[in-house]
Amino acid sequence: MAAKNSSSLKDIAAKLGISIATVSRALQDNPAISKATRERVAQAAREMNYSKNFIADSLRSGQLPVIGVIVPHAVTLFYSSVLDGIEQVAAQDGYAVINMNSHESYEEERCNVRSLQNLHVAGIIASVTQETEDFSHFDALAKEHLPVVFVARDIPTRNYSSVTADSVEAAHRATRHLIEQGCRRIAILCGPNRLKMVTERKHGYIEALHDNRLLVRPEYVAYSDINTQAAMQATERLLSMPERPDAIIALNDTLLFAAMKAIKNKGLDMPDDVTLIGFSDVEYAEYVSPSLSTIEDQSRLMGETACRILLNHINGSPAPVKKIIPTIQRVRESSCKKR
Repeated sequence: MAAKNSSSLKDIAAKLGISIATVSRALQDNPAISKATRERVAQAAREMNYSKNFIADSLRSGQLPVIGVIVPHAVTLFYSSVLDGIEQVAAQDGYAVINMNSHESYEEERCNVRSLQNLHVAGIIASVTQETEDFSHFDALAKEHLPVVFVARDIPTRNYSSVTADSVEAAHRATRHLIEQGCRRIAILCGPNRLKMVTERKHGYIEALHDNRLLVRPEYVAYSDINTQAAMQATERLLSMPERPDAIIALNDTLLFAAMKAIKNKGLDMPDDVTLIGFSDVEYAEYVSPSLSTIEDQSRLMGETACRILLNHINGSPAPVKKIIPTIQRVRESSCKKR
């Protein structure tokens, strides 16, 4: 059977003998229209296969019912999970989602922002690249009253809403765990220091060493671009030291798995030679050998929360919101010393 053609507001108005404006307001659940009329219109819309004309609405409002999302790694499980949370909440409110991948490139990020502006999206959720130091392309959005919420990777300003993990406390807790396992030469494998997330996690690590009267050794703070090859090379340098670290904390899942590979390539045992723990929402961390201890960022919850905040901004709530999502520490074989 052929599908019925979609009806228009004019068709519904003609059937019910009321104005097109009344039909439009009734479908928007406007309280100025009586409940009885709203119910009659809703029933007629269902019977006549009416579907909302988003293009016409966007021409009137100047924006599409679409949320733009910019992430630095669209193919990672972490950002896939963030996006899944965003999409679920957006759909509940009648919004579609356009996802753009900056590939950790500042210039691509700027192009992504410009493209979403040109598409007249209703708002943007973004996670900045490891190269981003200039935030003027986001500041330009504020001048156009286009709301932005940052997720996972925040920027150092109070003017924007953000949803991030409890990075300082999580890194402090992970470092304490390694100390409790008897580790004393604890290294940290970081991404670029320009990322606020990196500085916060490094701060938690240093605090935990101070709290436990352990020396902070600058040579044990290893910086790497967030890619596998660079992270493996940084780990290999740590493991080649005359007094190599007996534990490593890796600040995201890319760095974590790169560190694991470098340790295995060196022929070292985890956890007896080197214990390892890292930030990751990757499910298969539990199934590799040895199973990897992780700090889970609750990425899906971060996406859901960021989308709810953005929708509030779109609906007229301008005040910036800073939301911290608690992490969950999963202790597994890679960080538990054999007794």
